[in-house]
Amino acid sequence: MFPRLNKIIPYPSFMSVWGDFGVGKTTFALQTAINMSIQGNKVIYIYSKPSFPSVRIGNILKDNQKKVLDNIVFIRITDFTDLYNIIFNLEFLILDNLKEKANSFGLIIIDSITDLYRLELTREKKEKNVSLNFQLNQILANLSYIFETYGIEVLVVNELTRKSHNDQTEEVQSGGNVMDFWVSYSIKIERTERLSVRNLTVRKHRENKEFELSSILTNNGFE
Repeated sequence: MFPRLNKIIPYPSFMSVWGDFGVGKTTFALQTAINMSIQGNKVIYIYSKPSFPSVRIGNILKDNQKKVLDNIVFIRITDFTDLYNIIFNLEFLILDNLKEKANSFGLIIIDSITDLYRLELTREKKEKNVSLNFQLNQILANLSYIFETYGIEVLVVNELTRKSHNDQTEEVQSGGNVMDFWVSYSIKIERTERLSVRNLTVRKHRENKEFELSSILTNNGFE
């Protein structure tokens, strides 16, 4: 991750990063993957975007860091069923890697976990929604199992949604209580009045504590 966040969030952790569209969530995830790869650890990066983020990767990487991509396994998913099936086969990939005695996996990134999930939610099909919520719970439970069993850090990129309560609107991460139950830490990225500055609110869920810091977002990533 980043030095200032390392003082707040221990390694390994099960965490999410979330915020509004375009605040830098994918950039944050890619930087985290590259930093982990530089340390010699393998990374599994599961992404649901329609195109490969090659431009952003190129901006983040320095000239002498091209080889770090060899340590990152990129897997593209096209629907929520894809994500569900891949997560439940991740352990086989981890075990095969252990048998080969290769560099160990240090990080799993899901970018993003709920965008495809939300596409399939429909008000008219309550049974399907219940099934989707159950699958989301299973996905997070399996990621938690991998984190606890193999000591592999998990970073889930998530979306922002809004809910109303007592005539007030609150910003929360998509998945609501399901996400809050499973992740140990969440990082909300927000825009500020300054175009290049982002506020990061880190929440430690089990102790219900929050920490705030700011960071500058450039073409080369967060500084």
